[in-house]
Amino acid sequence: VVCVQNMYGIGASREQNEFLDLCGEQRIAFVPFYSIAGTGRTAGATTDHNPEVHTIARAHGVSAAQIRLAWTLHQGSHVLAIPGTGDVDHLAQNVAVGFLRLSEEELIALDPLHHETA
Repeated sequence: VVCVQNMYGIGASREQNEFLDLCGEQRIAFVPFYSIAGTGRTAGATTDHNPEVHTIARAHGVSAAQIRLAWTLHQGSHVLAIPGTGDVDHLAQNVAVGFLRLSEEELIALDPLHHETA
């Protein structure tokens, strides 16, 4: 069984968070779209990243979009994000995120950004 969520990433709504939690409790895969989009959501990836996202990205030597995607993947082992792309370089960056590990401190630093709109 798979739960597909149209939009989920940093800044998701309280209802989206509840849905993610419910899927995890039921041991159901959660497959969100638009994890990288941020404030752009359906308009595609945003360049309007919070300074904290940029700081963490620089520390890892990756893009802010990769940090957004990594944050989503860190929300549980049942989360399988789909960061659509038509660009081979972006595809390689998206795959590389699977090896990116955010520290507990970094996740804590990103948490307030998620709850700004939640």
